Formats: sequence, structure tokens, C-alpha cells
Amino acid sequence: MKISVSIGAYSMALAIVFGAFGAHSLKLLVSEYAVEIFNKGVYYQVIHSIGILISALLLKNQKALRTVTFLFISGIVAFSGSLYILTFSDFIPTIVKQVVGPITPIGGLFFVVSWWFLARSFKKELNN
Repeated sequence: MKISVSIGAYSMALAIVFGAFGAHSLKLLVSEYAVEIFNKGVYYQVIHSIGILISALLLKNQKALRTVTFLFISGIVAFSGSLYILTFSDFIPTIVKQVVGPITPIGGLFFVVSWWFLARSFKKELNN
């Protein structure tokens, strides 16, 4: 549980730093549309960092907790991370955009699976 709380809290802290950067400095570097993309990444990072923290409170089974934490982090890295990179698409080579772009929906799939796995694991614990 302790490691999941730490991971969730650090991810939340990083999201706050990114959010502050997006609100105060990013608009000087990229378009308004790119700022919106960046902010969407921050938003999803915040929500799923909270998901990690909630999981740490709900799940007693450490294997299930490790799995759901891994799924949430994978989603944050793939979904939010790809949006953070795509924010700077004017400055990165086309090949990078072609590789990173398709990663975003994979991150979204990780998010769906992580919430599903949390619900399934919690239900299983309630039934035991």
C-alpha cells in the first residue's frame, strides 16, 4: 500500500507542476490549441493519480494493488505523456509525431482496464 500511495502522491505533485507550467509559461511557447492538449494530459494525470490513491485505500490484496497501480501508471505515461509530447509537435520531427500519436489511445485503454480491474478486485475482496 505504501508504494502505491507514494506513486499516486508523486504523480499528483508532478501533475500540479505541469498544470502550473501549462497555465503560466506554456502559452508563450505554443499555440492555444497545443495548450489545450497539454491541459488535457494534466487533467487525466490528476484523475488517474487520484485513482491510484483510492486503490491504495480500497484494496487489501497487494498483488491486485500492484497490478492496478501498474495499469494506472501505464495509462498516465502513455496517454498523458503522449499528449505532453504532442503539445510540442511544431518542434519535433514528423516521425516522432507518427509514433507518439497512436500511443494516446493505448493509454486510454490502460485507463479503462485499470478502472475495470479496480472494480473487479474490490468486488472480489467484498465477496471474500
